[in-house]
Amino acid sequence: MLAEIAEPAARTHKSTTAADEAFAAAEALAGAGPVGSHHLLEALVRSEGSMAARVLADLGIDPDVIAAKIDELDPDTTTDATPEETAARKMELRLAEDEVQLVFRDEQTLELVRKITEMTGGPVRGTGPVAGSFVPLWSSTNDLLLQLLGYLQAEPEEEAKGLSKLVRKVMRDRLRRA
Repeated sequence: MLAEIAEPAARTHKSTTAADEAFAAAEALAGAGPVGSHHLLEALVRSEGSMAARVLADLGIDPDVIAAKIDELDPDTTTDATPEETAARKMELRLAEDEVQLVFRDEQTLELVRKITEMTGGPVRGTGPVAGSFVPLWSSTNDLLLQLLGYLQAEPEEEAKGLSKLVRKVMRDRLRRA
């Protein structure tokens, strides 16, 4: 008789559904960068139905206030900073009439461009033998622009759900604050 009673399914890893969902949200908030403690914090406060979100809400913590504070603080003074993200925070995309300008301000890129400019005597254009080298830069820039556009464009409520809705809202708010 006891042999007929089914054993509960064995867990394959030591985390809850809420923890898995929060980490997935943190990864989405981090985008192509590494997950930092600030991504985890924001994901936890936005994890609907989780114990963490309930505790933080009961303490009066507003997810949008957390996000605004994260944007306000300088991650370069924390252990969450990576050299790549530090450089990325110094970048800017601009539209100047009929020209898109991608501005780099980090010292490593500036030094490389100084050397190339010195060796070539001027700007390097995407023509001739280096044209193919510019293709990945063009592709990755347009991929980024499409991603940013996706964050900003409204998605019909019936299609928006779960993680994509959370990330879209968070990124839309951040891009407008920047």
